[in-house]
Amino acid sequence: MKNRAFYAFFNAELKMAKSQIIAFSFLSFIIVVLTGMLSIKALFNSTDFFESIGLVIWLMIGIAATNVAAGIGVIDFNKRTGLLVLSQPVDRKLIFLSRLFAAFLIILLPITVLYISGFAMSLLLYKVSIPNIFLSYALSVLYAFSFTAMISGISAMSREKSTPISFGLTFAFLAVFVFAIFSKFIGMQPWFFLPYGGLIISKVMAAPYLMHINPGNYFFYYMPYLNEALLIMLLYLLIFAALGTFYYSRREL
Repeated sequence: MKNRAFYAFFNAELKMAKSQIIAFSFLSFIIVVLTGMLSIKALFNSTDFFESIGLVIWLMIGIAATNVAAGIGVIDFNKRTGLLVLSQPVDRKLIFLSRLFAAFLIILLPITVLYISGFAMSLLLYKVSIPNIFLSYALSVLYAFSFTAMISGISAMSREKSTPISFGLTFAFLAVFVFAIFSKFIGMQPWFFLPYGGLIISKVMAAPYLMHINPGNYFFYYMPYLNEALLIMLLYLLIFAALGTFYYSRREL
């Protein structure tokens, strides 16, 4: 019974997200092509291109995860369908977790498109493969899972879908400014900030050129060590998945 209920909600989430999967996959391909064109125009060397692709992947994961996961925890409490869904004799934890795992799976295709496109572009432009591409891919999957869990957890604690969307997009787009503030003005690495851990995606692509502390044009910035990044992402994944499950299972209509 539990398995059937889990797969029913899991499959329903995947079917509803078909258009998002196609849209983000197509957008991922276009952005990689545009990055390649920028590399030609700006005379990037291969290391600059690899780092740029890593940053594109890092940013796209935040955007995609935010859009896919924003409604997971709040949708049933703002629509009449929630009266039907939550009145069923199904453990709410199963409903939330099935949607969370579906969101994880939805993001995998755009991530894969990003890496395949980036790999092809690197061969086309520089005749070399992206360094540590499989390690970077695995780290991207973990980062996507962590970001999705964070947004879904916030969604489960929110009254409106706009709250997790605003939170996630702010995290994704303002991350560089957060790094600048904590690195230059406070003098500490933002180890508590999930996008900081996600920077490992780009760092391993450009290895061994990126150091832990890197000089910038206007400020220096930190890059996480591998074990540090793994710890940050795993903690976010576990904490927010647990919080989301807890709040979703106890909220009232």
